[in-house]
Amino acid sequence: MEKLTIKKKRVMMYFIEATQELILSEGIKNISIKKIAEKAGYNTATIYNYFQNLEVLVLYASINYLKNYVNDLKAQIKPNMKAIEIYETVYKNFVRHSFEKPVIFHVLFFGRYSKYLPIVIKKYYQIFPNELEGQMDIIKNLLNDGNIHSRDLPIMKKMVDEGSISQHDAPFIMETIVRLHHSYLEDILHERVTQTLEDYIKSFFKVFYFLLNIRKEEN
Repeated sequence: MEKLTIKKKRVMMYFIEATQELILSEGIKNISIKKIAEKAGYNTATIYNYFQNLEVLVLYASINYLKNYVNDLKAQIKPNMKAIEIYETVYKNFVRHSFEKPVIFHVLFFGRYSKYLPIVIKKYYQIFPNELEGQMDIIKNLLNDGNIHSRDLPIMKKMVDEGSISQHDAPFIMETIVRLHHSYLEDILHERVTQTLEDYIKSFFKVFYFLLNIRKEEN
């Protein structure tokens, strides 16, 4: 992967932060290259020296919305946890944050340009390395992997090693949970949900726990 120079990091940071501010003030659907360039104090042509197009720049800016999710993982995941506990904690936080900001999370992980996320997210954390400080290695690897279909593999492997799931079942469970989350997120985006957010999250985890064969007391 390309090693970013200090100058390139600095200029990319200006554009990313300008885009983040515009997303907050005007909404993700109302931003343009012209508005970003004006906000950052550059001409529009300069943006294309650093970013492939507007959609890729929006991907960079949207990663900022993972901060609360990342910080929650840092606070809640402990070194003595079993892999299945780590996996549950990752999903508890990922589901809540994504359901609260469905448009941003859909753009990042399931949108038209999400195929660029594996490269974009690695470069983003080169530019903003402090955002991953204090994370366990297994979580750093997950956060640095922008492919929603493969990022859980190291945790799944550890779950197999610890006997929580079988090696045969692991890839099917992982893919089913990814697709389950995608389906739930789509229902929120298209306003097909009639439950409260809390009840909707509970319904997701009923299926999640069923797939992992985890018994939980009903609240």
